[in-house]
Amino acid sequence: MSHTARLVPALLAVVVAAGGLAACGSDQPPVCDDVDALQSSVDNLKDVQLSENGVNALSSALTQIRQDLQQLVADAKAEFADDATKVETSVTSLQSSVTAAKSDPSSTTVSAVKTEIEGVQSSLSGLQDAVSGTC
Repeated sequence: MSHTARLVPALLAVVVAAGGLAACGSDQPPVCDDVDALQSSVDNLKDVQLSENGVNALSSALTQIRQDLQQLVADAKAEFADDATKVETSVTSLQSSVTAAKSDPSSTTVSAVKTEIEGVQSSLSGLQDAVSGTC
């Protein structure tokens, strides 16, 4: 297994290890379920087997994250729009880094993916803080 193939799964684990979003009850606003769904999709990144499925599998996981994020942004409206936008921006940056890593799987591009994963987790934490009083 190449250095790059071993490094990316470890980097993806950063998202999971950094912590999850607060769970929301069924009587909560839709944004609570959206946050849970987004966290679940981010958690699924840890299951991506790059050595078996390649970086394309990571792209598939990001597609689900983008779908969950789109629903979250729609439901967040004005109340959580700023925090949702930060998550959206960080996911867009992660997508760009993954695309670059697919084109050129080097230590530089994989390192950029790691940085962007940390950015996604940071913005998710900010969103968690924002919705914690609601959910």
